[in-house]
Amino acid sequence: MSSEPAQAEPQLSQEELENIELAAGSLITQSKTYKIVDRLGEGGFGKVYKVFDPIMNRYSALKMMKMSVPEDERRRFRQEARLCGTFMHPNLIRTLEVGTTKEHGLFWFAMDYLEGSDLLGYLNRGQHLSFAHLREIFSQTLDALTHVHARNFVHCDIKPANIFVAIDLYDPNLRLVKLIDFGVAMDLTNQDPAPKGTARTARIMGDPFYMPPEQTYANPKLDARSDLYALGITFYEMVTNGHHPFEDLFEQHPREALMAQRERIPAPPSTYLPADIDPEHASDIDGFFATATAKNPNERFPSAAIMKRALQHVVDPQGE
Repeated sequence: MSSEPAQAEPQLSQEELENIELAAGSLITQSKTYKIVDRLGEGGFGKVYKVFDPIMNRYSALKMMKMSVPEDERRRFRQEARLCGTFMHPNLIRTLEVGTTKEHGLFWFAMDYLEGSDLLGYLNRGQHLSFAHLREIFSQTLDALTHVHARNFVHCDIKPANIFVAIDLYDPNLRLVKLIDFGVAMDLTNQDPAPKGTARTARIMGDPFYMPPEQTYANPKLDARSDLYALGITFYEMVTNGHHPFEDLFEQHPREALMAQRERIPAPPSTYLPADIDPEHASDIDGFFATATAKNPNERFPSAAIMKRALQHVVDPQGE
């Protein structure tokens, strides 16, 4: 039985190739390869790797979802990827690409790789930051929160580990603060019951040592002022060189921290400042912290922009 030879596809001329137009709706498919360099960290539902992108000749941070993650957390993981992919603000981490691993079908997204240190690293190293430096770090963080809140999102996990001070490898004097990890961020436009077929988690999301009173309950009603409370707790730690308002509870069950957030008024930051500082300047620090962390949200700074303006009027307590 004879068979006709397969006909070769017609070759396009150079002119025809140059005049190709892609119609609306055309799909473009690409395959991306990253080389794992090192593991940067791990959370309950994902791992973060430093990877090399040979095509772009750059490093990225790749966040990969673990196996057997509950659907509600998968939804949060995908939300984080999409949300960070829309950021254009210089103080916010952004998603570069998303995909799945060929071997296991694990969802991942790649972000900017940052050189530098988060604020937790400074605390762990006992590295002192001047008040002028802290003012700039918190000002940039508040700029980031202004943008996030304008998008009707609450970060829900503000703490030293999620405020990153990035440095440029070619200009070490260039420092840019990045607000990172939107894994538990809340969309304020979607606080209704979970989508059909899914269950809204009843767990308390966030870090008990930084969350405001209203966040210490399951299915909380939050707004921008919730993030400002957590940033106030972070401010306390940084300005006192590592003291936490509830550090006596670090070894206790997390519920003790939740109760403290609801009921305890912390000692003012000036408790841990040097005795020879200007009393008026120490009072500025105490007042700023007290307003940021008021138990009643209505008594806090009403917005990140107003909190930033208030911070500019807080004088260096040591006059440096």
